[in-house]
Amino acid sequence: MMRVASAARDAVRDARAAWGPSQTLLAVITAAALLLPLVVRDQLTLTSLASWAYLALAAVGLTFVVGLGGMPSLAQGALLAVGAVVAAVLRADGDWPPVAAAAAGALAAAVAGGVVGVAVGRVRPAFVAVATWLVAWLVARGLAEFPAFAGGAEGRIVPQGTVAGVDLGATLHWEIAVLLVALGALGLAGVARGQPGLALAGLRERPAEALALGVPALRLRTAAFAAAGFYAGLSGAFAVQLDGIADPAAYSPVLSFTLFAAVLLGGARSASGAVAGTALVGVLFWAADRLASSAGVATGRLGTLFAAALLLGALAIRSETVLPTLFRRREEPPAPVPLKAPRPARLEARGLEKRFGGEPALTEFDLDVEPGAITALVGPNGSGKTTALRLLAGTVAPDLGEVLLDGSPLPRGSQRTRARAGIVRTLQATQVFGGLSVLENARVGAGLHLPATGLARSLVATPRARAISRVSRGTAVAALREVGLDGDAERAAGHLTATDQRLVMLAAALAASPRVLLVDEPSAGATAEDVARIADVLARIRDRGIAVLVVEHNLGLVGRVAERVVVLDAGRTIASGGPREIGDDPAVRAVYLGGRVISTKTPD
Repeated sequence: MMRVASAARDAVRDARAAWGPSQTLLAVITAAALLLPLVVRDQLTLTSLASWAYLALAAVGLTFVVGLGGMPSLAQGALLAVGAVVAAVLRADGDWPPVAAAAAGALAAAVAGGVVGVAVGRVRPAFVAVATWLVAWLVARGLAEFPAFAGGAEGRIVPQGTVAGVDLGATLHWEIAVLLVALGALGLAGVARGQPGLALAGLRERPAEALALGVPALRLRTAAFAAAGFYAGLSGAFAVQLDGIADPAAYSPVLSFTLFAAVLLGGARSASGAVAGTALVGVLFWAADRLASSAGVATGRLGTLFAAALLLGALAIRSETVLPTLFRRREEPPAPVPLKAPRPARLEARGLEKRFGGEPALTEFDLDVEPGAITALVGPNGSGKTTALRLLAGTVAPDLGEVLLDGSPLPRGSQRTRARAGIVRTLQATQVFGGLSVLENARVGAGLHLPATGLARSLVATPRARAISRVSRGTAVAALREVGLDGDAERAAGHLTATDQRLVMLAAALAASPRVLLVDEPSAGATAEDVARIADVLARIRDRGIAVLVVEHNLGLVGRVAERVVVLDAGRTIASGGPREIGDDPAVRAVYLGGRVISTKTPD
């Protein structure tokens, strides 16, 4: 009981800290919507409004996939159909209570969504759109061809029930729909600001950088599809009881197109946008109905054409933030959580070889990266430096050879496996998550070693999820302080200078608690002053006991920070040693930048 009371106090404290004008607006809109039946007495009108409110719930669910995850899913209508059919069968054949049948439909759709997520979680967005459209088509054809599910051409009659002794009519459906949309919006906002939401946003913005930080892409995308399915299933399960019939024709791929267009029209990254987009689509369909009636054209014949036109319009607008996010959290800057001192680690490469298209990119490559020291890997363009880095990070597998950590061979696995082992990489190109703040960028890295909260915990903002979020934010602030950017925590990362963006990437990697840090071209495009800043940051990271490997073209930076230099040419190591020793090597003079040597002088 004491733990429950403490959790309740924490929840109240967090709610008070988050409350602001947006939350007040949400409460006022919800209260006004709940009172609407006092004004609108016509049951047909209420039925129509409740039907669109349920569609808004499905659109909010689709935002998990499209808005947070950046995956263009065209299967939301199919997942809605799963929830509707399961609820219809349970109500008609099993005489289940309405709420229990709706819950079962939502769970069935969540499972179906998870299956879709597993199938498409690793493919490119264009293929996601194609694959999910096929899912929508297959579900629609299945319902039409197998009448045992939805009753065939005549549909399946769904009896009206009661909830808490009240007839489940249009008025109660409207009240349920409004409450579900409001709760669904709060749940989406909780996920978006939590660790799973930030990781999904990282995958949406820069998949390669997110993967380098150890973000579990397939697991998160599967969870996003499952959440979308839960919302869609709940929507369909209640809507089919509102309609009183499960009609296979109502679940054609047009429904998925309509929901996708609604999300894009209103703003793909917010619940408020999904609701507004659904309302806009409803008004447009109503106007199309009136136009068709006045022209003497059957409305059904225009449905597909109108949905396609809506989708094209939404894609042209490419809306993301038309409306403000509901329940956006207002928080005081968090206190930094001290970064954990890393366990010393020694990274070794032994006999690494890699070919691409039969051409050798790296041959017989050996390397030792010591804890608390900076090793530089240099060489002309095309010498194999980035290939070596990718092999060490687990991005690609070697044809021959092995990578060892503290003398133990590392198994071939994903970048996440290497990152969890302590080997974290920053990419060659500047790849911050431009749509996130500086703090949120660092939080993506901070999530690597935190206990898994899961999307479901973030959805309902459990005490565990809130506690982990606080630790994540504190760790991110500490990492930003290490690189000198804690004062810019709330700025959009995409608005920073190129050098500051590079430092944000280093902060995100540092927040991931690396034992070995692989840094690719940290000073690309930097001025002399910026190079000095980067050198100081790398020195601070080294002084924490982290083993650092830097791939770099700027010889001044190499001479300033590196204790050891390895020179590559045509995929082979031609020299290794201290900066001064390397600078005097004739072989290096012959191949590296026309005889230019590595300077060991510190710039004034």
